[in-house]
Amino acid sequence: MRNYVANEARSRSSSSSFANLQQLVRNWYGKRTFAKLHFLDDHQLKDIGLTREQLTYISSLSLSVDPTWEADRLRLIASHRVK
Repeated sequence: MRNYVANEARSRSSSSSFANLQQLVRNWYGKRTFAKLHFLDDHQLKDIGLTREQLTYISSLSLSVDPTWEADRLRLIASHRVK
């Protein structure tokens, strides 16, 4: 069983570089999408639960961070502060 687990780990790590590249491309595309939100006015941003400061922060993140996940996290934190 130990050999099976070790073999699975080796095979997954060899294919993970392509998966990492895919994730970087998805994050890059997500950051481009969030950059377009800068054209919205403050009222529209408030409707989707984000501020300009949060958008600036999201656009400054590295490509290793999923911008959609980070935006959801920021919205969740803000919603807990309001209550």
